[in-house]
Amino acid sequence: MWLDECPSFWDEGRVRPLVTESGKVVLMCDSCSAVWPTLDDFKEMEHVEPDEPDWAVTAGVHVRPGTFRWASERDLEVAGMSGLKWRP
Repeated sequence: MWLDECPSFWDEGRVRPLVTESGKVVLMCDSCSAVWPTLDDFKEMEHVEPDEPDWAVTAGVHVRPGTFRWASERDLEVAGMSGLKWRP
């Protein structure tokens, strides 16, 4: 599922929810890998670009390859994001 097209002018990816190793749900472009730690960050276009070696999003939250998964509907409910208009 995805929320919106990536707002970055250089990309045409889709913004998808994912669950990090710490259990936090963040939003990530499936093409350019920009990450928005919160929904408010997405609304304000305040993204981070995690990079090697720590892939940090915020303190204690990272998107290191192999440590996250795409979010389920249940994950979105728990994170308070189920009321958004998600596309299949």
